[in-house]
Amino acid sequence: MKMTLRQLMLFGCVARHMSYTRAAEEMHLTQPAVSIQLKQLEEHIGLPLFESIGKKLHLTAAGTELQLACKDIFSRLDNLEMALTRMKGVMHGTLRIAVVTSAMYFAPHLLGMFQREYPEIKIRLIVRNRDQVLRRLANNEDDLVLMAQVPQDMKLVSYPFLDNPMIPLATPEHPLVGERGLPIDAFADYCFLTREEGSGSRKAIEDHLREHDVVLEDIMELGSSETIKQGLMAGLGISILSRHSVALELATGLLTELDVESFPIVRSWCMVHHEEKKLSPAAQAFIDFMHTNGMDAREMLRNRFMSASID
Repeated sequence: MKMTLRQLMLFGCVARHMSYTRAAEEMHLTQPAVSIQLKQLEEHIGLPLFESIGKKLHLTAAGTELQLACKDIFSRLDNLEMALTRMKGVMHGTLRIAVVTSAMYFAPHLLGMFQREYPEIKIRLIVRNRDQVLRRLANNEDDLVLMAQVPQDMKLVSYPFLDNPMIPLATPEHPLVGERGLPIDAFADYCFLTREEGSGSRKAIEDHLREHDVVLEDIMELGSSETIKQGLMAGLGISILSRHSVALELATGLLTELDVESFPIVRSWCMVHHEEKKLSPAAQAFIDFMHTNGMDAREMLRNRFMSASID
């Protein structure tokens, strides 16, 4: 029995995650199906590819060699697909794009605009927190990433395309609502709802508060922007979120923007890829589309997400 590309894809996925379970989830398979395929691959090679030490999975020497070979094989296949696409002159293929959690509110609208222009391009959208997205960048798992805080210690190319204002929020019944020009240390007097460690939003907020010597003592850590919004509406405290993520709640009066000095925190959403990455035709088409149609895209997003503000 010969090894197959499918088996190599599954092996590469397990090697990235060091987890059969997470690989099965990504590949939309059952864990036993992944295990069977990799067992067959090991039988063909005649050497074990993984070993378990304690509860952790590790690559063997053979696994490490195969991982390097897989990266080369799939890189060559990607290059072949790009070359054939250019020869055909027809824009198709798959755009693999990962976005940080806060971008999930507007990214589908951008991708919808893009797909109307390029209906033959398939889109695979992955949503993760910042740390997970950075790992995906390092492992070359996606064509492009959408994020706001681009690290300076990685060799990345970034294209800013949209402002990302982060605003202080509370339920309309909160005692701070209606106050004007609140000092930034007003946050310290209330429970502050925040994202988990590894979130880009949390890092931006902590950096901003640190610059103003504000220390938060009463913190409630919640796992997503959606959970924070529900916590705000339940009166659990106050928080800071991207305006894109709360447009509906502001428009319907479920949440209220607080008037606090030094806000909003304004960052830029960026398209990001590794500087050594060879972009697929689909990825280059998306970058070109955003450069050409950026004003229309920004206007659409502004009308959809940015109209609600402090009265």
